[in-house]
Amino acid sequence: MIKPNWDIFKAKFSENPQNNFEWFCYLLFCIEFNQKYGIFRYKNQSAIETNPIEIEGQFIGWQAKFYDTTLSQHKADLISTIKKAKRDYPDISKLLLYSNKEWTQYKGKKTKTQNEIESLAKGLKIQLIWRTKSYFESKFVTKDNEIISRHFFCSEKSIFNSIQEQENHSAKILNEILTNIRFNDQIIEIDRNDDLKRLKEARSQVIILSGVAGVGKTALLKNYYKEIKGRFPFYIFKATEFDISNINALFADLSFQDFANFHSNEESKFVVIDSAEKLLDLKNTDPFKEFLSHLVENKWKLIFTTRDNYLEDLNYQFFEIYNILPLNIKLRDLKFRELQELAVQYKFSLPRDIKLLDLIKNPFYLNKFLKFYKEDEETSYTDFKKNLWQYIIKKSKPAREQCFLKVAFQRANEGNFYVNPDCEHSVLDNELKNDGILGHESPHGYFITHDIYEEWALEKIVESEFIKKENIHTFFDKIGSSLPIRRSFRKWVSEKLLLEDVSIKAFIEEVVDSNEVHSFWKDEILISVLLSDYSEQFIELFKDELIVNEQALLKKLCFQLRIACNEIDDNFFGMIGININIFSLKFVLTKPKGHGWISLIKFLYDNLGSSGKSVL
Repeated sequence: MIKPNWDIFKAKFSENPQNNFEWFCYLLFCIEFNQKYGIFRYKNQSAIETNPIEIEGQFIGWQAKFYDTTLSQHKADLISTIKKAKRDYPDISKLLLYSNKEWTQYKGKKTKTQNEIESLAKGLKIQLIWRTKSYFESKFVTKDNEIISRHFFCSEKSIFNSIQEQENHSAKILNEILTNIRFNDQIIEIDRNDDLKRLKEARSQVIILSGVAGVGKTALLKNYYKEIKGRFPFYIFKATEFDISNINALFADLSFQDFANFHSNEESKFVVIDSAEKLLDLKNTDPFKEFLSHLVENKWKLIFTTRDNYLEDLNYQFFEIYNILPLNIKLRDLKFRELQELAVQYKFSLPRDIKLLDLIKNPFYLNKFLKFYKEDEETSYTDFKKNLWQYIIKKSKPAREQCFLKVAFQRANEGNFYVNPDCEHSVLDNELKNDGILGHESPHGYFITHDIYEEWALEKIVESEFIKKENIHTFFDKIGSSLPIRRSFRKWVSEKLLLEDVSIKAFIEEVVDSNEVHSFWKDEILISVLLSDYSEQFIELFKDELIVNEQALLKKLCFQLRIACNEIDDNFFGMIGININIFSLKFVLTKPKGHGWISLIKFLYDNLGSSGKSVL
């Protein structure tokens, strides 16, 4: 129960007490008359604060008056309000007048001023209801609406401030996400209207947006956020924020229960978990389970974004552990035909390099390609990737590059969304933050605005240590074994194989032959090989090792092939004209992924029974 303290109110809102008093009264009026979504009003609304509302045939209006002197001294103002209310809203039948002051008595009776004002209202057929100082001491205000009263009558930070901070946090995550591409004073929009429509019209409580990095998952959510901002609660969390020991640590100055209670009466409310694949890395999943259970039970709509590679794992988690069937919305890169149409429409030439052409089908990389586009200048895939780092991250400033590498490596090792790196603030703020590479939230620290930037940095670290390595053991010691590094290592190996880098083949052979390298590094390499076009050469190179030692290496390859080199086949039932949620089936259909299937099956066929032994 919060006791009204008008001195605290005036001190806390000294810049504009009248405006904040109006907001206070507006909240109370909406609660009293069940106006969950607010009331329409005009800027500088005449006579009353909002349009009148109709309740059971009565038209009800309200006005808030914050005074420093007694009500009797504001007779003219109050009379003017009542007259204008009737003039501008002829149907108004009830008027609530809120004030922080109250009427005095004259010889135990109403004063002449109060009588004159009430008589005027009666003559105009308006029922006048005073909501004066004593009203703000009532149970309705002090106890039933304690959360609201605490904000206006307590000097410390209130739940409104904390909720505002959480809303600002969501806005900052989205702030650096681009929803279009600017090229030669033109704006290129990638048509995602069908995806946005599916998202808005989805009846499923849990939705998973999947796609490769840079395809536009968060950009789609930013457009959705713009449409519903201010009408419904909409919060965004990065999955790494759930690497906590207690759910209350998710919020700065309020408990999870406070957050839940604040939104308990909202009919539509949204939470987004961005980069949800990182939920699979959590050491302690209890806080997230508690968070998810409450949100599901209280009818929040949950939207997860994830990379394609992790979609199956997330679907399994929801179906098997939480008994939830998520709706999957897959975002895809541009098709070659769509890319051609954009090139013709906006007058730019497509690169000849097939690898680069394939890369810029991705909206993120298309944006970067056009940002540095020069007519009649041809570039290669390798040069383009190098230029991205140089022009976006390094900018010919080694201190800037080293600082960003430090941020990414620290974040990978600590597993936190925010970091406070040991870097010059001039580099952090004036360089990386101003360029939208880093974001900052006080008092937490810095965060990387896009996962792709983080991936670039981690791959850069892997490449740098690879070049400097004395041997494979020092190399793995230097890069560490955090899960983000291991993911980047696999991507780095795949990139090397894609570019047919001679050095990576020798490295792979050395790692596979070594008895001292940890098995998970071998697994990462084998998966990268099986997903690449290098698998056939690898199998030919290790032909003898695959046959001997009870086929241990061959069995490992087959295991990785079945576990890591497949993807969900969601096309089969569509091809035969059946619309079904495949995750409701007892068995989920999958299809092979990567060149490794062809290479390994060919090897088994050619060598089945070699040396009189069974291969498997």
